[in-house]
Amino acid sequence: MTLPQVNALAALWAQVPPAPLQLKRIALALGIPEPTVQTPARSPQEALREAAQAGVPIVEGRPDDPLLAFLEL
Repeated sequence: MTLPQVNALAALWAQVPPAPLQLKRIALALGIPEPTVQTPARSPQEALREAAQAGVPIVEGRPDDPLLAFLEL
């Protein structure tokens, strides 16, 4: 994106803000509080177990690659 494009976009957004910003302003005007997302604290082992159950491939440790030996892990 070039600087003139950024300036044009900023000028447009000064008159007509993006939809998410408009919706946030409308919600605040109506007295609807902003939603808060609360994620439960979990241990790394629980996160790995959940990822494995979801089918996400999990690799632990450093691969046996001689080109990575300089990392000295």
